Amino acid sequence: MERPLDRNSYVPLYAQIQQKLRQMIDRGEIAPGAPVPSERELAERYGVSRMTARQALRALRQDGLVYRERGIGTFVARRKVDLHTRNLVGFTEDMRLRGLRPSSKLILLRREKVTQQIANELGIEVGGDVFHLERLRLADGTPMAYESNYVPVDLCPDLDQYDLERDSLYRILEEEHGIRMQSADEILEAARAPRDKARYLSIRAGSPVLVVHRVVYGDNGRAIESVRTIYRADRYRATFHLTKNTL
Repeated sequence: MERPLDRNSYVPLYAQIQQKLRQMIDRGEIAPGAPVPSERELAERYGVSRMTARQALRALRQDGLVYRERGIGTFVARRKVDLHTRNLVGFTEDMRLRGLRPSSKLILLRREKVTQQIANELGIEVGGDVFHLERLRLADGTPMAYESNYVPVDLCPDLDQYDLERDSLYRILEEEHGIRMQSADEILEAARAPRDKARYLSIRAGSPVLVVHRVVYGDNGRAIESVRTIYRADRYRATFHLTKNTL
């Protein structure tokens, strides 16, 4: 039997309800995507005001454990995937390592003249030929990220002949063209989802997203790819390991 709230405790009633719901979520009693009790249900169950119940749900949302769909209810959030910016792996390999089923939807693949910014990043002349590739990346059928890649045509002139919805770009570069990835520079930023990308990611325009801009270098030091990836902030978090330098 569930213990009643301790009304003599220094812990506020809303925080006690928050803890009870957190424990239910942690134990799997309320599965990801499932609704949590409403304000009215919580108020009746624990004998508190709806304002107190509302505070408990707000605290859970602030912890990222639940999310609210206006006019529908509050639901348990799916566990976030760690965005390991230290690992030079592609989306396909990364998802498989996590036990998830990766898939892609090809949005754009064309050969075009490179702009000044991308030319600088890739170390090629303005007006040189690149493949511009855009894909929606999914895990277990759920949209996770939107990728925009630029690859010099001379490195992989037949890139447009591959099935890039089912094949890995990094596999093609390494196994088919002998291009070994060695290192990368990355920039991580917080942003809001632009309308044209939000619809692919199944989120509202302006929703929080994480944006990673990566330039990948081969073992000969040449830049082989510039990629900008927009990650859903409700499905990803960035984690870092820090050590203290000895001065």
